[in-house]
Amino acid sequence: MTYKYLYQDKNNCNCEGEIVAKNRNDAYMLLRKRGIRPYRVIGDDPLNWLPWAVAASFALLLSLVMVMGYMLVARGSADSVQKQNFPALSESEKMAFRKRAEEVVFRAPEAFRYNVWKGVNARLVERGIEPLQLPPGLSDEEFAP
Repeated sequence: MTYKYLYQDKNNCNCEGEIVAKNRNDAYMLLRKRGIRPYRVIGDDPLNWLPWAVAASFALLLSLVMVMGYMLVARGSADSVQKQNFPALSESEKMAFRKRAEEVVFRAPEAFRYNVWKGVNARLVERGIEPLQLPPGLSDEEFAP
């Protein structure tokens, strides 16, 4: 990199010159070896990329580890939900759960009622409760793929 330097000669005249060096410290050292005592070396040092590269690689590695960990946890929790045995419900709890499921189905908007009914029935079957009948006004043929 080229640096500009300012110095005074033996007659106290201000002079300037240019020197090629790796950084300002090297430029100052080379000038001193030549017998020139600069009072200012002007120029920007090149950016030291090593700390930034280390920090960026560390951040990328950390984000990769976090994403992989999140994916493993999400997959593990999905497997555990499928294999999970729900606690045994008493008859009164089953009836309350079924009543609540019916309320959810009938409160759902007409456009979503069939999908809500399918989802609620899946939860009821998981818990060993008799599924709900198809709500009035809906038929399986309308929603068949």
